Amino acid sequence: MHQALGDLLGSVADDARWGDALARYAASFRADLLGGAFLARDLDQLAQWGAEFAAHPVADYWLQSPSSDGAPALLAMGVTPEAAQRYATHYRLQDPLWDDAMAQRAQLGAAAGVWVATDAPVQAMRSFRRTEIYSDFLRDYGIGTRMFGGSQGASHPVGNLFLSVYRQGDDEGFAPEEVGRFRAEFGGVQRAAYLHREMQALRARTQGLESLMEQMPMGLLFFDTAGRLLHANARARLLSARPESIALRTLQRGPVLASTADAALRALFLQSLQGRSGCMELPGPDAGLLLVTLPLSDLAALGLHHRAPGVAWAVLERSLGAEAAVALARQAYRLSPSESDLLLALMRGQTPQDFADARGSRISTVRTQMSALLAKTRTQRQQDLVALVARLMLLAPGQVSLQDIPVV
Repeated sequence: MHQALGDLLGSVADDARWGDALARYAASFRADLLGGAFLARDLDQLAQWGAEFAAHPVADYWLQSPSSDGAPALLAMGVTPEAAQRYATHYRLQDPLWDDAMAQRAQLGAAAGVWVATDAPVQAMRSFRRTEIYSDFLRDYGIGTRMFGGSQGASHPVGNLFLSVYRQGDDEGFAPEEVGRFRAEFGGVQRAAYLHREMQALRARTQGLESLMEQMPMGLLFFDTAGRLLHANARARLLSARPESIALRTLQRGPVLASTADAALRALFLQSLQGRSGCMELPGPDAGLLLVTLPLSDLAALGLHHRAPGVAWAVLERSLGAEAAVALARQAYRLSPSESDLLLALMRGQTPQDFADARGSRISTVRTQMSALLAKTRTQRQQDLVALVARLMLLAPGQVSLQDIPVV
């Protein structure tokens, strides 16, 4: 492996080093300028977004979202925005180098592969570089010869790499061995570019998520897909500091999927990975703490528009917000006053027998009310009913809309 490629692979997680590593990679081909590095679905998408790249030539602007969003990303831009704008608007329509790239791409079809196009004299006729379009565009920017490479057939939505290196004002061009090396190393450069984009996007999203999590009145935990804790907000840390919160502290100390972790928590985590929400009371002496799991698509209710892979869990005190949540459930599911009172008692940790004793009612009457509660909310068990109301507890005041809650 060439040292310049090794430096590039070693800098994927370091934003400060990435730009310099790309510049050194271009210099390893005796290139004075890095024309551009882009991740896109294909050349067509790259061409469609050219004007946007020119309008926002700073790479950080394009690294805020993961590839799953489907939008291309600018990783580096070595030419001026004016040059990129001119190319995006008319140059590509007349450029033989672009035509060569499109032809090589067409030969690959849908198969994975790499193509490299160059206008170096050893690769094409010298008259190629004396065309009118060369005079109109390249000479204005001191560009001599170019080498443009791209990948085809990447498995991720916008993971195909497009990279160009330019030499300024020379007539020697790129030697055949340099073109061969560029093609041979392209897979490694593509992996580095993709990893850099995904890591920067994850960091940006996680930082934003952490900031929002600190403002939430309930405890919030965010895990990666292996069950490792990425962040716990201030409320979660406060709850875990209580002497009785043994299970919550254990949850934050090791991976949820570890063999030593509580079996019920492991099962709940696997359920979360499958995109299904759930609820359970934390085991042990953590009385009154509900653990609510959310698929990431549900985080929009909290204002957390996060698409990075992972799992979000909320830790709620049964008494916190229970009355407001039960009031929502009463309106949404048309509960009677006695059914609402029973639901509030359940959210406060009482059993149906406790409720019957406090009311001086027969247990058979309370069981009838419980059956009506389950039927109206379309839940099967008391645990499912509590989970439903717990999710309503996550809705902040002023953000609740009854039209978002299924009414039966």
